[in-house]
Amino acid sequence: MPQDDANTVTWTNDIKNMFTAVDIAAMLPVGIDLSSYDSVKSNAGIIYARVYNHSMPCAQSGEPPWTDTMVATFLTWITQMFPM
Repeated sequence: MPQDDANTVTWTNDIKNMFTAVDIAAMLPVGIDLSSYDSVKSNAGIIYARVYNHSMPCAQSGEPPWTDTMVATFLTWITQMFPM
């Protein structure tokens, strides 16, 4: 069944802007490029676990944890099979 466009979460419109420059810099050393669709898609399970348990962004970054809405949006993107 096709997704309703109004409810589709996409990389371009919803996901890529959730990652700050601080997030991107912090994850590059562990081989995850949060600015890259392919990297985020490939590591979505790891990323989801970290934002769900509030270990990303790291406490030292000074950034607040993702809101429940942001976490749910990321999970929706995963369950919708990573729309671009």
